[in-house]
Amino acid sequence: MALTEKPRAGDFLLSEAPGTQSREAITVSSVVAAVLDAGTVLGRVDRRQAAAPIPTNAGTGTGAMTALTFGPEVQVGSYVIELTETGATAAFIVTAPDGTALPNGAVGTAYTSNHLSFLISNGGTMTDGDTYTVVVTAGGTPVLVGTGTGVVSGFSLGKNAQLGTYRIELKATSATAEFQVEAPDGTLIGYGKVATAYVSDHVNFTLANGGTMTVGDYFNIVVATNENECVEWNPLAVDGSQVAYGILYQEADASTADVDNVAIVRNAEVDLDELTWKSTVTAAQKSQAIRQLGAANVLFRS
Repeated sequence: MALTEKPRAGDFLLSEAPGTQSREAITVSSVVAAVLDAGTVLGRVDRRQAAAPIPTNAGTGTGAMTALTFGPEVQVGSYVIELTETGATAAFIVTAPDGTALPNGAVGTAYTSNHLSFLISNGGTMTDGDTYTVVVTAGGTPVLVGTGTGVVSGFSLGKNAQLGTYRIELKATSATAEFQVEAPDGTLIGYGKVATAYVSDHVNFTLANGGTMTVGDYFNIVVATNENECVEWNPLAVDGSQVAYGILYQEADASTADVDNVAIVRNAEVDLDELTWKSTVTAAQKSQAIRQLGAANVLFRS
């Protein structure tokens, strides 16, 4: 009986930079539901569709949060905004889901950051300790803001999806009203109609008629960051993994749960014949990945 030895950790490596310069700690996503061999060419899932409703104050004040949008560094999880004073212009602190302290702000003044932006208006007794929790949910369903109650469905991201907030706003009052779609960078990318599927290389969705669909009604599609979650490189993906990110250092069993591992991502020489590719990848596509990794000074020898 013939036995086949699986690739061993680092067998594909011919040389790397001193210390850990060539390596990055990664998480191999269980979405692959498989065991990945050492030497597997990886892509990084760096974006995902999300949603976040506007929260109310948990505390004494009744000041409303409005104009909630998200920037290119938005994370999935809970952003906590906490007042540190009592007053109509009370200061507040903002903490990101990963615990990072973002710039401080104040009631009555528009708050802007690369994570999220909003305005908290004075209302009631705005009190030290009052909090607003903005929950960004991966795959969540946006809610129409305004008069209508139309349901948004059929989300997917396109290959050119940008991190941040896509704003979809109705331009008329009608069951088949036209809407416009604005990208996070402010670019107007197109128009669509209520009850008709909207398709683009940025975002895709359907807005169904509900209630009185009114000019000015809007909803936001959030595209959030998703750093260091890796899968097999897939040139046909649209979630960031279509860009070759690195090479898996050692076998990873991600058949049932995410697993931590290490990838070679820069400044290294590798043996092309020792690499493992997603089964559907063609020779021409492999050349594409080689060019992408070459930009990070990963050199291929055969």
